[in-house]
Amino acid sequence: MSTSNSNPDETGGSEVESTGGTVTQKRWPGIICKCVCAYYLLSALTLPFVNKVWLGEAPLLALIQVPKSFIKSVVQHECVLPFIHWAGWSRGSASPDYAMTQGWAMGIMVSVPAVCILILLLLVRPFPHHWRWIAAVILCAILDGIVTLWFDSSSSLKLYNAIYF
Repeated sequence: MSTSNSNPDETGGSEVESTGGTVTQKRWPGIICKCVCAYYLLSALTLPFVNKVWLGEAPLLALIQVPKSFIKSVVQHECVLPFIHWAGWSRGSASPDYAMTQGWAMGIMVSVPAVCILILLLLVRPFPHHWRWIAAVILCAILDGIVTLWFDSSSSLKLYNAIYF
């Protein structure tokens, strides 16, 4: 018995099952949004407790922050520091230059990944509930950004000062 879908977004009918590529094309933006939202929420919810759980000399919950810390390190050392040297704003020493670029690199670290994901989602063909997913990514990114900037300014544990290269 063949069933027809009254809603083209449903995946239970025989028409959709016969064209397996259609289901994948409709689902991948939602899957990406779910993963990104999960990462942002996990990052924001574990960051206040990162200094509580240690294994030897390593804070275990800090492992969740490594991707953001890596992005900040690359942005600061490969983009922002060379720019201030080029612009003539350098103070002649690495420490003051590093301190001067910290805020800019943190802002870029928090905002650029979410903006890139949103641009990608806006460039693909509309998928079911795409405005809801885009709003969810924006809200989760804002929450994570607020918690990250709060933690960096108030904690003695400096997770975002590492150099990864």
